[in-house]
Amino acid sequence: MGKTQFQPVSQILALASLATLAFSSQSLAQSQATCDLSGTISQILQRPEQQQTQWGIAIQDPQTDSFLFEHQADTFFVPASNQKLLTTAAALTDLGADYQFQTPISLVRHIHGEVRYLVIEGQGDPTLTTAKLRTALEELKNQGITDVGEVIIIDSPPSQTPHPTWEWSDLPWYYATAVNQLILNENVVTATVTPGAVGSRARITWSDAIAARQWQLDHQLFITPEGANIPPEPRQTYGTNTLTLRGELAPDAPPRQWFLSIPNPGRYALETVQTILRSQNITFKGGRVIDTDIQSLLPDPLNKESLLYKIEPLTAIASEPLAEILKTTNQDSNNLFAESLLKTLTAADRDPETILESIGVDPATYRLRDGSGLSRHNLVTPMALIQTLDGMLTHPQGDIYRDSLAIAGRTGTLQNRFQDTPVENQFFGKTGTMTHVSGLSGYLDLPDDSTLLVSILANQTGQSARITRQAIDDVVVAVHDWHSCSTTQP
Repeated sequence: MGKTQFQPVSQILALASLATLAFSSQSLAQSQATCDLSGTISQILQRPEQQQTQWGIAIQDPQTDSFLFEHQADTFFVPASNQKLLTTAAALTDLGADYQFQTPISLVRHIHGEVRYLVIEGQGDPTLTTAKLRTALEELKNQGITDVGEVIIIDSPPSQTPHPTWEWSDLPWYYATAVNQLILNENVVTATVTPGAVGSRARITWSDAIAARQWQLDHQLFITPEGANIPPEPRQTYGTNTLTLRGELAPDAPPRQWFLSIPNPGRYALETVQTILRSQNITFKGGRVIDTDIQSLLPDPLNKESLLYKIEPLTAIASEPLAEILKTTNQDSNNLFAESLLKTLTAADRDPETILESIGVDPATYRLRDGSGLSRHNLVTPMALIQTLDGMLTHPQGDIYRDSLAIAGRTGTLQNRFQDTPVENQFFGKTGTMTHVSGLSGYLDLPDDSTLLVSILANQTGQSARITRQAIDDVVVAVHDWHSCSTTQP
């Protein structure tokens, strides 16, 4: 056994002092780095995987109107779904939190009692469902009506028209449905792909047989021992409603769901109404979709026959209040809801730019091409988003606007972000994600009960969305840490 070596007490104390000094120096360096907001954010943006990304950032203290950090804050970026912040702010300002979409259902009846038309007039309600329609149409039996003549769906403009600036590859999917007036079940149908025996085609089942009829399947997806666990996505044949399925799927692959847009929502609504009527033993004589108003169904006013027909309201289907619709729009980033809100404003000759200008958003800071942000023709500066957030912070219905946003680590598109960080439950915002585009804008609550406005846009990202989102989240956490540091420094 070797001898135990003893060190003089003075040497031990000296080493302890050096260790303490080293630890203190390291802590001081970390503290100084945390307190250097500009330096910390710059380090995040200069990571090797982010150096080719174009960044736009604005962070403002609304109480002092001072900017804590700016980087290309006045430069245009493709905003993706950050666009919804502008759309929902304009809708809430103009329509009000209690606004409800209405879907009137009327009868055109002969003065002797015979019903000539059952008319359902779409007015852009994105929340209308088959269940709501079925309940509303029960009013026919309540009034003893057993025949409704011809079924008319008013759906203007033609519902199969896609947005002119959306990408063709997006159009088959749920997030790029047609934005028509009579929206039913969000114009979406679900196809479930399930493997079968080796050598067979994969089994495709649909959530709605009426909607499924609009898609033609070119189905060559076979089950093989070497097949993939995830089926390849279907591809739409340009100019048709044909979905092409090609590839191989493993026999033990889990079921896979595809959420697809319905190519012609107006026709889908018509056929759904006719199916409901049959189930209620109410007869009818065909049906059609028109893009004119109900008055066009009456005889010419100069014709004496016009005196023989009258329009009778049967019932109306009301949507949830706008306050609830905004939650779906922003928390779930629902494109159809956002587009319907914008269309409602423009249909009433309400200019979104004028509305936004009334809350302090400079029209020169953005170029609006749709309501959802799906169009790559949208251009928004971080400053425009800061101005929107600031305008809604003191807005009479600002609390409703804020409540519509996703909460970090808790709800919506932010549910799985910022977990186990100081920002969890303290950031209320809107995400934005497209290929090569990511963004996040919103309100950051701080321990001293103050709030900062944050807008971060990233374009031309060469990395995956996950990597870019992490950098964005790190910036937000850095802002929170900087504030904690700045308030505790002597």
